[in-house]
Amino acid sequence: MSDILFKRGRVIEALNCKPVDRPPIYDLIRNDALIEYFTGRKLMVENGVDDALFAMSQFLDATKQFIRFPQKERIERDVEYKRWTSWKIKEERYDLTELAQRIKEYVYSWKGWNRNEQEVLDVQLADLYWKQSKLGDTVVFLNGWMGGIYSFADFVGGWDKFSYLLIDEPKFVSEGLDVMFQRALEYARHLPDNLYTPAVFVGEDIAYKNGLIISPKLLREEFMPRLKKIVEVYHGKGLKVIFHSDGNLWDIMDDLVDCGIDALNPIESFAGMDIEKLRKRYPKLVLIGGIDCSELLPFGSPYGVRCTVKKAIEDSKYGYFVGSSSELHNEIPLVNILAMYTEVLRYLERITN
Repeated sequence: MSDILFKRGRVIEALNCKPVDRPPIYDLIRNDALIEYFTGRKLMVENGVDDALFAMSQFLDATKQFIRFPQKERIERDVEYKRWTSWKIKEERYDLTELAQRIKEYVYSWKGWNRNEQEVLDVQLADLYWKQSKLGDTVVFLNGWMGGIYSFADFVGGWDKFSYLLIDEPKFVSEGLDVMFQRALEYARHLPDNLYTPAVFVGEDIAYKNGLIISPKLLREEFMPRLKKIVEVYHGKGLKVIFHSDGNLWDIMDDLVDCGIDALNPIESFAGMDIEKLRKRYPKLVLIGGIDCSELLPFGSPYGVRCTVKKAIEDSKYGYFVGSSSELHNEIPLVNILAMYTEVLRYLERITN
């Protein structure tokens, strides 16, 4: 491959495991210095949306629809907002009776697809098209909805409450999961057939550094059959499915691939997700990420970053998007982000010379 590709062509070819002029760069940018490098001005909350999108259009070949922008630091309704993220600072206590009633209301309120559901979908699609218009040739992957175990755990108030509920009333977990999945399935079915995006992100954080958050048995009973069905619907819409989960997924990687996913992200190398091992075991799986952003990018040297990127490209061979193992956050020095970028461009120079 010696022809120089435009971003969209490069992304589509890589998603199909075809030869490309260079690996596409995929990431989430939440780094003031990188944005200021491209805009040439101080990043402020007031200009944050325009400046962040401009930097992404200059730096990335692809990103996903869920884009954060700098925000005012504050505390509102038990939620603390920092510049690029937010989290709850006060958790509700576990009350089985109250939680059971909440789940029942959720289950019984679902009557199938309706006008309100369609309006929510229309708003999301309008957001997708707006971001794509701002990012130009940089491809925006659709944010899909799985309605899986992580989504349900978030709905009931976190993993601790989910764990208690799983012991106290497992039937509520199964019923709630089923309705949440049915909504996600209808969402996928009602997507238009002519979406400009080539792929959809399905995010379910089901693992951490040392392994799975929940048992393989539960995942195989409650998660995998649903994932397989929703992948089939997305494929019917002509969309590749990118499965996202942090952490060490080795115990269920065979199951994920058997469900038909096309790509894996973010490949958390610090948790043992090795690109070379993934490529050997799953030759048709697209790999997105893998450049460690917990130790290497924030604390390593530019030389170390370049060596890691070069090895990742060589180990993956094809069907690989260079990117961080989560996001380009504010603790990463600009010089290391640019080292990652320049090493990708060096690949292009090597094959064209």
